[in-house]
Amino acid sequence: MGAIKKLNRKRSVVFKTEWFTIDTIPYGSSGNETYYRLSCSDSVSILAKTVDDKIIMVRQYRPAIEAFTYEFPSGYIDVGESPEKAMKREFQEETGYQCKTITYMGALKIVPSRINNTLYVFFGKDADILKMQKMGDKETQLILATVDEFRKLISDGTYVESSGIAMFQLAQLKGYL
Repeated sequence: MGAIKKLNRKRSVVFKTEWFTIDTIPYGSSGNETYYRLSCSDSVSILAKTVDDKIIMVRQYRPAIEAFTYEFPSGYIDVGESPEKAMKREFQEETGYQCKTITYMGALKIVPSRINNTLYVFFGKDADILKMQKMGDKETQLILATVDEFRKLISDGTYVESSGIAMFQLAQLKGYL
């Protein structure tokens, strides 16, 4: 076990937007087949608990699935920014909270069969409100839930984000919850 060994094959950009590119890379034993992948910036996410033991989530509209989702605060890492700095920035921007302690839990690959970015995940403890956060639009809402309420959100299909479910499991395995 250990770090993933990359082959670093030559890629070509087929389509580019502000948020992602679609690339082709050589594939197959001869390298003559074309494989398409989605390339995104690396990102961060945090499973944080408030001083009164509530899990902090954001409910927001996701156009890709045309539905509202419950998610842990997250976002892209800016160029030249460390994952830790990006996580603190995104968490405060999205929630208005700041954690007393933050622990790095690890790096996840969300969909390694199709997307090449890394999600750096953190656990935050004793989060307290710095200021009431005015959400960017009326389609974004701050959600607080106990661990048992969060488990119910997963089991009843309300919480469907796979990386968040993986983070919750990782936090349990590491003894944070």
